[in-house]
Amino acid sequence: MKIILVMVTTADGRTTMWHEPKVHGWSSPEDLAHFAKLKSEHHLLVMGKNTYTAIKKTITPSSTLRRIVMTSTPEDFQTETVQGQLEFTAETPEALTQRMTAEGYESMLLVGGSQLNRSFLAGKLINECYLTIEPKFFGSGNNLFAPVDVDVSLQLISVTKLNNKGTLLMHYKVI
Repeated sequence: MKIILVMVTTADGRTTMWHEPKVHGWSSPEDLAHFAKLKSEHHLLVMGKNTYTAIKKTITPSSTLRRIVMTSTPEDFQTETVQGQLEFTAETPEALTQRMTAEGYESMLLVGGSQLNRSFLAGKLINECYLTIEPKFFGSGNNLFAPVDVDVSLQLISVTKLNNKGTLLMHYKVI
């Protein structure tokens, strides 16, 4: 299975503005359009509990996009589960990847947050990365990855300037 990390960051590498978990308040409309396009091209999206909590009011269950939220307490979300559309699991990244591969999925969009990104990176499960860099500095906020000791090389596939402000979309392959 191809696992594709999809994230938006500031030029100083922050994925959140200070302690505010929502990216929709500061990311560009062009990044949101890119993300919508990616979601339309894939059928499996995985996020962490904090990311889900931050965006859950904007999620509409879809029969074409299966969303899986990784959490240590899936039982806390039983009433929110929509089988085949919105699910919660305490599986490891490796176990989830194996299960989704066995179910026939060929790709997975990994959309954060930093703890979840770290666990997939540490497990050497990420194959590609779409990283949007917004021309902003926040100074503090979450990073792309929670601290982890890794040495991962990337190969640039493409770079696209999304708008006149200088928002850049970088597409990388993990080597």
